[in-house]
Amino acid sequence: MNSSQFGQTLALPDTWQRKALNFLREGRDVVLHAPTGAGKTFVFEQLIESGWKGKAIYTVPTRALANDKFRDWKERGWDVGLVTGDVRYRSDAHIVVATLETQRGSMSRGIGPDLLVADDYQLLGDQRRGPGYEVTIALAPLHTRLLLLSGSVGNPLEVADWLQAHGRSVELVSEGKRPVPLDEVFAETLLRRPFRGRKIRGHWPKLVAGALNANLGPLLIFAPRRAIAEDLARQLAVELPQVEPLELSPEQKKV
Repeated sequence: MNSSQFGQTLALPDTWQRKALNFLREGRDVVLHAPTGAGKTFVFEQLIESGWKGKAIYTVPTRALANDKFRDWKERGWDVGLVTGDVRYRSDAHIVVATLETQRGSMSRGIGPDLLVADDYQLLGDQRRGPGYEVTIALAPLHTRLLLLSGSVGNPLEVADWLQAHGRSVELVSEGKRPVPLDEVFAETLLRRPFRGRKIRGHWPKLVAGALNANLGPLLIFAPRRAIAEDLARQLAVELPQVEPLELSPEQKKV
């Protein structure tokens, strides 16, 4: 809902978001399944903004995501800290953004926050990081409420059943409507559309070039490991032409 006369935007939760909020306020665990961009994080933010007074730890898979969340919520004026593999800053804050593996030790000692959020909990199925995720979540003390967020888990009901087997009161909240529609495109088709006048080497550079040539940009590419992402970025930087070079003004050059 927009309120132009006051110059502000009022965001109200949808039905599924209100349902998840009510379950959390009732002291239940919530497995929240909704598409990317639907507003899963908004549930947590609404809980905090509504005056919830407990201690919350919001976990994400990577340090980069943790840094983004920390900066965002700090700019809102929240009492927020940051705990990752290489940083420990204000860990006693009301809200702490962390990578999930950093919480394993405290969970094993029975020390848990009032609310533990596992964003992108589909990493339970990851061959390398899945066991760590599973152990950390399973060891969370019963007084710690759990909020699991994902849009790419094929069996969220089984995850809810797994939590219930640990003596928890769990509710599954699902939303199927995708605010940003997806179109399926065959990669082989894109590979036939390279940039003209330049030979591009490598599968991914050719694929990205074909996608950009087909006006399918901007692109978001997922890589399973940080090293793979860095290698891919180097390939793209070398192989893809600079379509619109950035020209700095004289004032910018002086800076």
